[in-house]
Amino acid sequence: MRGGRIVTMTISDTGATAAADANPRDGRFTAPAPTIRVAIVDNDAIALHALSELLSRRFRSVTVIWSASNGREAIAQALSPTTSPDVLLVDMSLSGMSGIRVCREIRRRNDRIRLLGITSFPLDSYARKASAAGAQGLVGKESMRTFFDTLGRVLATGVGPPQCGVEFEPAAQAHRRLREEPPRGVDALSPMELRVLQACAEGKSQERIAAEFGIASGTVRTHVKRIKAKLHAATLSHAVMLWLTMKDE
Repeated sequence: MRGGRIVTMTISDTGATAAADANPRDGRFTAPAPTIRVAIVDNDAIALHALSELLSRRFRSVTVIWSASNGREAIAQALSPTTSPDVLLVDMSLSGMSGIRVCREIRRRNDRIRLLGITSFPLDSYARKASAAGAQGLVGKESMRTFFDTLGRVLATGVGPPQCGVEFEPAAQAHRRLREEPPRGVDALSPMELRVLQACAEGKSQERIAAEFGIASGTVRTHVKRIKAKLHAATLSHAVMLWLTMKDE
C-alpha cells in the first residue's frame, strides 16, 4: 500500500493466534483469531522501518496495514472505511501537523480507533496533551519491552497505563467528550483556513498562496479575514503567532 508495507505479527499478550489449532482429541479445529489492524504515522523513515521490523518479530496476528509520514495523510487513511485501523501509533513530534493535532482530529470524528502516542522525548512533555486530545496511551521509544507491554495493554483493555500521573480514556468516552466541546481557537478553523494560515506562517504572500491553491486572491483575503476573526487576532502576524502557540494543543 502507498506509504507503507504490509507485515504480519501476533499479539501473544492478548491471546491472539496466527492460525487455527488442531484439537487431536476430537478432530475439530478452532477458528483463527481476528486480525488486529495496526497503522503507524512517523515522519522519520528509519523509525518507521525499524518499528515495523520490531513488530514483525514480536507479534504474529496483527497486520500493519499502512504507514504514513505526515499527519494529514494519516488522518485521511484512518478515517477512510477501507483503511481504518484498530490501532494507530502516532509519533508526537510530527512536523507540520503535530501528533497531538492528529489524535484530536481523529478522535473528534471516530470513537473506535485506539490511539497510542509514541515519543523519544520525556513523557511529561506530552502526557497531558495526548490524554486531552483523546489518545488511549503514551509510551516512549527508548524501551521496546515497555513499548510492547503498553501496546499489549491498549489492545487488551482499550487504554494504556497512566503516565506522569495522567489517566487515559477509552476511545468512545474521549470521542463523546471532544464531540461535545465547542470548537475554539485553531479547532474552529476550516481545513482550507488551516492551509492558508500554515502557508502564511511559511512566509508566502497571499498572491503566491492563491496561485498555489488555484483560487482567487480575493478568496485568500476572505480566508485571512475569517482566520483573524476566529483567532481574535488583530493582524495576520498575530494570527500566525497564535497558531504556532496553539497548534500542538
